Amino acid sequence: MRKSMFWCSLITAALFGGACKREPSQKAGEQVRKAVEEVHEQQKDVREEQQDLAKQQRELAQAQGDLAKARADYVVTTRERLAKLDAKLNELESRADAKARDIAAGLRVRRNQLAAKLDIADTRVETDWKQFRSDIEDSFKRLEHEVDDVLH
Repeated sequence: MRKSMFWCSLITAALFGGACKREPSQKAGEQVRKAVEEVHEQQKDVREEQQDLAKQQRELAQAQGDLAKARADYVVTTRERLAKLDAKLNELESRADAKARDIAAGLRVRRNQLAAKLDIADTRVETDWKQFRSDIEDSFKRLEHEVDDVLH
């Protein structure tokens, strides 16, 4: 019985001593595990942010493409308006009286200025596009109105 108590005491001491010795390594192991988990979480966050950035870049490219198409469509439509205006100016210039031809010449100069502005439409930056377009539209309306007034 003494021997068994001795062995029990020895085993208990060994287990207790072993548990105490493993505790720092267990703590270090736990810290390593937590650090690995944190790295994995950060990697996941970075991947998600990269995916979001890639999505935003695709959306930006799409928006820039849409803007370029809208500009091109606007220029085509405006050039069609210029062609109609040219027809009216040609009609005015074909009239017999000198006054009508003089008025047509003045209006043609303004028409050419408007066409020159339209030629630089694709060089405009997004920030001043609205103002540029508004200026073109206002100029067109005034010119078309004046041409129509002279013709009628």
